[in-house]
Amino acid sequence: MRIVIFGAGMQGTLYGVRLAQAGHELMMIARGRRAEELRRNGAVIENAFSGKRAASRVTVANTLYPGMSADLCLVTVRREQLAAAWEEVSEARGIARVLVMVNHAGSVSPKFDNRDRRWSVLGFPGAAGGVENGVDRYVDIPEQPTVVDASAPDVASVLRQAGFKVALVADMPSWLCRHAVFITAIGGALCESGLDVARLGGDSERVRTFVQAVREGWVAMDRLRVGRPALALRTIFQLIPLPLSVAYWSRLLRSPRGEYYFARHTRHAVSELAMIAADVRKLLPMEGLPALSRLYAAIDAAAG
Repeated sequence: MRIVIFGAGMQGTLYGVRLAQAGHELMMIARGRRAEELRRNGAVIENAFSGKRAASRVTVANTLYPGMSADLCLVTVRREQLAAAWEEVSEARGIARVLVMVNHAGSVSPKFDNRDRRWSVLGFPGAAGGVENGVDRYVDIPEQPTVVDASAPDVASVLRQAGFKVALVADMPSWLCRHAVFITAIGGALCESGLDVARLGGDSERVRTFVQAVREGWVAMDRLRVGRPALALRTIFQLIPLPLSVAYWSRLLRSPRGEYYFARHTRHAVSELAMIAADVRKLLPMEGLPALSRLYAAIDAAAG
């Protein structure tokens, strides 16, 4: 297949290299210093825990031109870049299928909403990390694999063949809404902790606030009849006693996984976190959500 990756950050680089290694013809849309790095050194990924590296030479373009054609385009930009990226993608009529791997909590442009759903597919990546000195240092997240809308098993198959663990989700809009509450709550707790994940993990009261914030947001979503979260997350946040949930998250945050799952991206993307929080605010009435409101105030302060 001919595949375009729109966005050459941590996620785009990881998915791009693995897809290229699976034999697909790859083009990456990148700009500025990142585009120069990719042209000079290729796309390089490194598992942060095992140290195993892989690299691929990729074609790099600065813009997705209207006449460009491809079998699949993965959109892997940050939330605040989604509207501009979508304008380019929508004009590229030669793109047969688009997989949007960005959390927008259901707050998407009218053009995206009205496009043929067989053409545009919602998903979300199952890895975390960051690009350091041109190298994408990543970890896979076994607790949350790559998810793809159940209406697109063919797209999921392409990713599986490239080595990704993929789960099909029947209600991706609801999945994204639930995930948005989770990731903004933990991001707000990190902002309160000076973006120091070990400090957060060692502060049981602040971890408790984070867990309570997720519970508040999800109960509010229950009232709006938003689909339920994945069973694993629902169990750890809502079905077990609060002290056990706090203990679980405290332990995870203090581990090396806490740094890669949450802290690295948050440090470099507070503006994205603030926009996702704004998406959640559009969806939920914030009155009666004191813990979530407190953590969102911390995000606002960090974003300036």
